[in-house]
Amino acid sequence: MSAPLEIRNSPTGKIFPALGPFLIGGIFAFGALQGVASGADGGRVLWIALLSVACLGLGASIARGAFDTSVKVTLDQRGFRDSRAGDVLVPWSKVQSVRLAAGGKGAAMLNFELTEEPPDAIKYAAANAFGLMPFGKTTVHMEISSLDVRGQDMVDAVKKFAPHVVVRR
Repeated sequence: MSAPLEIRNSPTGKIFPALGPFLIGGIFAFGALQGVASGADGGRVLWIALLSVACLGLGASIARGAFDTSVKVTLDQRGFRDSRAGDVLVPWSKVQSVRLAAGGKGAAMLNFELTEEPPDAIKYAAANAFGLMPFGKTTVHMEISSLDVRGQDMVDAVKKFAPHVVVRR
């Protein structure tokens, strides 16, 4: 029996995406300070300051995930579980195929095609918003770009734990 593959957040996968909101928030903050210094209308400066705070808050929210060391995804003999999407076990018997969305190191999404609709906890997760559309109702989308494992390593683990699952390119 193989040991389960437990996957955690990647610090760089969370810090780098946070740089954009921090940069934009800093630009808005600088604009607000310039507005205050030049005696601009207080209402407009307030809006710019609020945009700055919102962007900085978004950046902080994204960056705090880099310090979360809990297990996010587990693959084992029984199936896979994503704590970010309902933390529900999906047995390998319900998985028909798996596909790496972009392929290679830069892959951002792993798509599992199931034999039936996924449980509601997974179906209504943010990563599976497309599952609410008329198409793709049996596909589970797993975001992997923020995890500490490469996409191909996850596909290899799926092959090891569930040899019957077809790997699509």
